[in-house]
Amino acid sequence: MQVEILGKLLFKFLKIMNKSTFAKSLLIIALAVLPLTFFGQNDQANENQKKEKTSYWYVGFNEGATLLFGDNKTWDFENVRPELDVNGGFVFAKHFAVYGRIGAGTLRGKLNNVFKVENASFIAYDLNLSVDLVSLIWGYNPDRVFGLKPHAGFGQMQYQARTILANGQVLKFGYDDATTTSKGNGIGGRKVVWEVPMGIECEFNLNRRVALLLDVMTTYTDTDGLEAYVGGKHYDWFSAVNVGFRYKFRPKKETPCVPDETELNECREALQQAQEALEQCQKDKEAAEKAMQEAQAAAAAAEAEKAASKAEVEYEAKDMHLTFAMGKAVVENTPANKAELKKITDDMENGREIDEIKVVGHASPEGNAAYNQKLSKDRADATAKFIKDGMGEKANDINFVTEGKGADWDGFIAEIQNSDMADKDQIINELQNSDDKVAALKKISAKHPEIKKFYPELRQTEILIK
Repeated sequence: MQVEILGKLLFKFLKIMNKSTFAKSLLIIALAVLPLTFFGQNDQANENQKKEKTSYWYVGFNEGATLLFGDNKTWDFENVRPELDVNGGFVFAKHFAVYGRIGAGTLRGKLNNVFKVENASFIAYDLNLSVDLVSLIWGYNPDRVFGLKPHAGFGQMQYQARTILANGQVLKFGYDDATTTSKGNGIGGRKVVWEVPMGIECEFNLNRRVALLLDVMTTYTDTDGLEAYVGGKHYDWFSAVNVGFRYKFRPKKETPCVPDETELNECREALQQAQEALEQCQKDKEAAEKAMQEAQAAAAAAEAEKAASKAEVEYEAKDMHLTFAMGKAVVENTPANKAELKKITDDMENGREIDEIKVVGHASPEGNAAYNQKLSKDRADATAKFIKDGMGEKANDINFVTEGKGADWDGFIAEIQNSDMADKDQIINELQNSDDKVAALKKISAKHPEIKKFYPELRQTEILIK
């Protein structure tokens, strides 16, 4: 059905052609197709298109109908025959393309009362050059819909034909058998001749890669025996009308991202929030560094004060060290505690005069402030009583002073600082910058339960002797 429709179109078109003048026929083809180009998006390529690569490869497939023009003078529809070809090429310099084509088809023709071509077929292969007139005239645009491309080439044709003369004689060109009239050196004895294909192609681009084609062309040959009949008047030629498609190996169109005003506002707000968060982060970092410096300065001052206290009492190395059970303020009469008490009595026996003993009680930090304050004072009182009981009458001449310091946060932080915990700097920073250290400690203890190992050493009393 497709071949029949194309044949009718070709037949009507050839009726209006001058049978003896190819130049006029080509002009008629151009005038018939040229108006389509005015729908071809004549705008120039934009800046992004100008930057993209303009050269690319392509492949295509065509199918259509042929009509033989040799010594025959008959133009009837029954002489139209099918043809198909495959092709592949390369587009260069924006407007030009070079491509190779391999095609095959059949031919028919007759001259009343002289001959009738009963069977003829051909295989053609040629190299062609084409130019896109629309792109050349109106400027390169890779998104143009229509293209008008004249083309011409040069190649070879291998053909065979069987023709019956009016007197019944059979002429056979290009057959490899004993009855052939003229044998060639091609495939299966086919005759090999040169050919010159010329035509014009209308291209309709469905997108940047796929296009539909209408190709009207004429092929001249250097033989007068294309229909196996040598009339001696001129070389034979045939015309074809083909439709097909082409696939182009070119990059996809890059569509620039143009956000709308709402998206731009959202981006601006997000950027502003990010900047504010960055500034706040910088402020927090500076505050943390300042707090760390203040804590280090306070720790250094406390250490200096403690060192001064040690120098004042001149007894720090032998101070008693009594620890207590959690929540308890009882000093047990154990050998270890007696050994601690002996540090004082030994000094007195060695001649040291003691005027005053100050006992400072401490508690571990896991309880609330009021409870720890009372517990530390009870521990100081219990320690003073333990010393008095152990010294006996010698304690009558000594003034005892007791004080409760509550939770020993400084000692706790020092224990963490001197440990090998991985997150100790973060823990110290959280404690020092918290308004509620007890609540902060609960969260830290849940995450780092090993921190509880420092508590027992903080449940103690400190002895200052004058």
